[in-house]
Amino acid sequence: MMGRQVGDLPIEALREYKPKLTNKPTDFKLFWEKQKNDLISILPSVDVGWRNYPVPTVKVADITFKSWDGTPLSGFVIKPKSVDNCPVIINFHGYTGSRGLPMDFLKWTSLGVAVYSFDVRGQGNSPDFAKYVNGSRTPGWMLNGIQEPTNYYYTNVYKDLIMLERWIRSVDAPVALTTLGLAGSSQGGGLALSLAGIVGNVDLVIADYPFNAHFERALEVANLGPYMEIVNYFKLSDPQYKTYDNVMRTLGYIDSVHFCEEITCPTLMTIGLEDAVTPPSTVFAAYNHLSSMEKRIEVYPQFTHENNPFHEENKLSFIMKHLVNAI
Repeated sequence: MMGRQVGDLPIEALREYKPKLTNKPTDFKLFWEKQKNDLISILPSVDVGWRNYPVPTVKVADITFKSWDGTPLSGFVIKPKSVDNCPVIINFHGYTGSRGLPMDFLKWTSLGVAVYSFDVRGQGNSPDFAKYVNGSRTPGWMLNGIQEPTNYYYTNVYKDLIMLERWIRSVDAPVALTTLGLAGSSQGGGLALSLAGIVGNVDLVIADYPFNAHFERALEVANLGPYMEIVNYFKLSDPQYKTYDNVMRTLGYIDSVHFCEEITCPTLMTIGLEDAVTPPSTVFAAYNHLSSMEKRIEVYPQFTHENNPFHEENKLSFIMKHLVNAI
């Protein structure tokens, strides 16, 4: 393949890049089993309000989902109007982003799929009720609770997603699902991979240039974006890296690469070779650790960390084949 290589491995090396998971904690599975078990007895308080929506072929409801610690997550569901049970996709947004608008998902409802989208805690319109013992000189969420794996920001986010997925499967949800897919870009791609690994029984994953993947490599080669919050933490607050092992231990519990071996469903990924936010090697690390028999990664040589309309077409056919027609 032609294409420029910007600060990462050549494409031939990327396709073979399957690093050993040296930073995966020995109690990784036990840790997540405990998190799941601790949530079983907690019932979310959920408000669902159907709204008037100008597109006659769909129905839209706003949702407020009070999670395990009372944090109200703001979201919506958009479903084909003509059906009560159908395939469902939970979509996750990028870092500093939001759930988006229902119109963003009309392309998927046109296939007969319902879509849930929620603001991640602390982002979009969702607050974060968790208390963290440390502050930071670096704006963002990457360092919230960084020394405490059980109360790290992304541990709390993953617990939200476990509860959301459980509710979406329940009889209380506004759509009866036939199959379930998880999708997202950047932060959302990492969340899709991690949740798929945690819950283990989803039917499809779409992860565009996933974030929170292979931190050991990301902290060495990323030049932009949220990984730099951790890089700058060391520069500004721990210039001799005395807390490095503690930080990496916490990140080891939420690294999406560490969940990939548990993923067996059809999975579609993509990466641009000029992506300095989620470097290609970190994305291929996730891809090459997937256990899926049916998996594909689309490579775009001149794309950076950006929305890719060409790949949106790939997603439509992948959803149609592996989610809609998989029933």
